[in-house]
Amino acid sequence: MITLKKSARRIWNFIKKHKILLPIVVIILIALGFYLYPKPPKPVPTQTARRSNFTQTVSVSGSVDSKSTVTLSFLVGAKLTYLGVKTGDTVTAGQTIAIEDQRTAQKNLEANLIAYSEQRNAFDTTQNTYQNRTPDQALNDAMKRILQNNQYDLNKAIVSVELQDLAKQQSVLTTPISGIVTQAGVEATGVNVGPATTFTISDPNKMDFVMDVDEADISKVMLGQTSSITLDAYPDAPLNLPLTSIDFITHPTSTGGNAYSVQVDLPSNPDLRYRIGMQGNADIITAQEMNVLSVPISSVFDNNYIYVKKGNLYEKRKVVLGIQNNTNSVVEQGLSEGEQVVIDPTQVPQKSIINSQ
Repeated sequence: MITLKKSARRIWNFIKKHKILLPIVVIILIALGFYLYPKPPKPVPTQTARRSNFTQTVSVSGSVDSKSTVTLSFLVGAKLTYLGVKTGDTVTAGQTIAIEDQRTAQKNLEANLIAYSEQRNAFDTTQNTYQNRTPDQALNDAMKRILQNNQYDLNKAIVSVELQDLAKQQSVLTTPISGIVTQAGVEATGVNVGPATTFTISDPNKMDFVMDVDEADISKVMLGQTSSITLDAYPDAPLNLPLTSIDFITHPTSTGGNAYSVQVDLPSNPDLRYRIGMQGNADIITAQEMNVLSVPISSVFDNNYIYVKKGNLYEKRKVVLGIQNNTNSVVEQGLSEGEQVVIDPTQVPQKSIINSQ
């Protein structure tokens, strides 16, 4: 008893002499205890297999465009004398957009009309000389050639007048469709314009949503399938519309892959709700199955194996998979409703794995 008291006194004296070190020692002891104390194993997350309706989709992005758009420009360069529109204006089919200086074209037309008149007089004189015979009615080869050349000269004069009239018409730019001017290549008259000066007209009543479907997914996509579209401008108003067009030719994407353009006709647009360039996302429904079991894609490993929880153990089981979407896959064989499927197979302890019988 005396020895025990002496030991306790020595410890107490040591503590009093080392008050500063005591807290550090206590913290170290607590940390060691926490580190060395055996921890319970982490639970492995599972998901209960339930029957539900399953939808396979292809998720894509796209933008709004007009199905009816024209780009207009002059065929030759000249000074602009009339400008009837600006960007944002509404136009009707046949309306004049712009006119180039027509003075040169007008003078050329007048000159060719005079040349035609002269040639017409010469034609009539020749015909009178030969009793209005046609080349087939000529009395000899010499007369036949004269009558043929007479007709050729008249035809050439007529064509020259028509060409100059066409050149004058081409100095007037008109729109073949009704719509909105989405781009005007010039803002004022008095400047030189030409083929590089363009005007774009788009019909706002014929709008569509154009999506890029990757080459790897295009085999799943068919006309008439439903697409669920959400425009960034109207996130709370999704559209469920059928596919109306699928391009036959691919085009390169910004990421270096290949994609096909797939179109959906948008509803009527009297209030200009849908505007060219609006961005959005779409889910194209490519397949549906009713009352089926499915598992997360993350659950599948090693060529269609999953882990099924059995008490404290995990059974490695091979399954037959069906259609898939971005997150889940249908299980056609190898799984029963109510069983617990491991979500992440990498978290299953190796010592708790059993093979299926």
